[in-house]
Formats: sequence, C-alpha cells, structure tokens
Amino acid sequence: YCMQCHGSDARGAKGFPNLADNDWLWGGEPEQIVETISNGRMGMMPAYGGNPEAIGGEAGAKEVANYVRSLSGLPNDSLLAAKGKTKFETVCSACHGPEGKGMAAMGAPNLTDKVWLYGSSEATIVQTIVNGRSN
Repeated sequence: YCMQCHGSDARGAKGFPNLADNDWLWGGEPEQIVETISNGRMGMMPAYGGNPEAIGGEAGAKEVANYVRSLSGLPNDSLLAAKGKTKFETVCSACHGPEGKGMAAMGAPNLTDKVWLYGSSEATIVQTIVNGRSN
C-alpha cells in the first residue's frame, strides 16, 4: 500500500515524504509511525497570499522565501532575506519555531535542513507561502 505514494524504494516523490531518511515530519518514534499508518496525517500550511497584512503579498512572500532559503544554506538575496526574517519571526515561527527547525507535534517541517517535500526553489517556496499546502 505504501509504495503507491512513497515509491518501491520508500524514497518518496514530490509531496510524498522519503521514508528512508531520518527526517520525520510527525516524529520517527515507533509509536508515532504506527499512529501515522493507523490514522493518517493531515498537514496544512495556511495560504498567506490573500492576507497582505500578514506577509505583505507576493513581494513579502519572496522576502520570506529568501530568508527560508538562507536557513538551509541555499543561495538567496541577502537584502530580501533580511526583510523576510522579521516576517518569519512574526508569522511563520508559530509553527516552524523561532529558528525554523519545525514542530513535529504539528507536522511543520524543519526549514534548516536540505529536505524539501515540494522543492527548494524560490518560486516553489513563494507558491507555498502564497497558496498554502494541504497534505
């Protein structure tokens, strides 16, 4: 049943987590894995594109995206990242934590590593911030 989404090698695909690494959105303890298999998980990233006050529209999302890319050492525009840091601390840290390391209790991913469920490009991160994601 699992390989339909996670692949025959369990390494996942875009939108489907890699089960062969040590990055677990909801926690990697046996009890947490059994809970996931038994009941499923519903992850949700809210859409901030319709709320210009929260992020600042698409321009603000681009600033946050550059800050998020900086957290994992990806190339970024340092001026945009500096502006995005304040927005991240105000809005995003509620789920991703003040340092961007994620929160397993909510299934919020760690943004400081090299693991990206949908991709790490600026455009993909902006799309996630503006439109949200439902998993």
